[in-house]
Amino acid sequence: MHIVVFGAGAVGGYFGGKLAQTGNPVTFLVRQNRYHQLKTSGLTIQSVHGNFTIQPELALSPEEIDKPDVVLLAVKNYHLDGAMSQLQTLVNKGAKILPLLNGVEHIDVLLRNFGDQHVLGGTCYIESTLDAEGGIVHTSPMHDIVFGSLGHVNEEWLGELLHVFQRSGINVTQSHAILKDMWTKFVFLTSISGLTAAARSPIGVILNDAVARELLEHVIREVVQVANLRGIKLPVEETIRNTMTKMEGMSPTMTSSLHRDLEKGLPLEISSLQGAVVKMAIESGLAVPHVASVYAVLHPFETGQK
Repeated sequence: MHIVVFGAGAVGGYFGGKLAQTGNPVTFLVRQNRYHQLKTSGLTIQSVHGNFTIQPELALSPEEIDKPDVVLLAVKNYHLDGAMSQLQTLVNKGAKILPLLNGVEHIDVLLRNFGDQHVLGGTCYIESTLDAEGGIVHTSPMHDIVFGSLGHVNEEWLGELLHVFQRSGINVTQSHAILKDMWTKFVFLTSISGLTAAARSPIGVILNDAVARELLEHVIREVVQVANLRGIKLPVEETIRNTMTKMEGMSPTMTSSLHRDLEKGLPLEISSLQGAVVKMAIESGLAVPHVASVYAVLHPFETGQK
């Protein structure tokens, strides 16, 4: 199964590297600067699961790629519009898209453009970042992918994809309720990213401060309420408990990619996370004052600040 990694950053680079390391045919579709970086230094991964370096197969355009089966889409949400024509070329060549983007709104965009026979639902849990040389630093045991059909993808094909991930040592789950799983991740990510970025602190600081912890719980509740109004039935109190328990089980030093991007002065994906919650809440006639406050605190830095 030929996998194209679209976005060889901290997420796509890690999962693509694991897949390539174990002998799967993987092509990284990258921009010019990343191409030269990887061509010169290779793809280097420092991970709690073991360090390694590979010389990846690279492409600068989808026209160079033959017989793609899967596109592991791992770009930032603000780059999705610019990727659509390249995705169309890969879909025309027979590929199905497995998005690992943050948020939930992108799935509607992909379905509108390519249909559910070409688009899977997917999400991932990982803490990784790029170092100054472009190497990937994976800092916690989590390296989980959840994926599933959104309607019209062959079960045998899905089983083959599952086995590809399993053989690569990635924690993977094939879901039969992938939209619910994506929203469950959205609840988790929107809350942890918003609070760690707003407080400029790892999750342990938030959990150990009574006032910050209460704000975190309010944010979780509001995102769950939006999910339910959008037809994704998440039990409110149970989801809050499960989300808090997941965060409490993490290393207190763990933080979010949003917090890391803020520290680096990079653009922030808040429009796809906290901003998306505010927008969907307005559309549903729901007030989400706690999410809106976190969004407002982060908004001055949305386009990045050096």
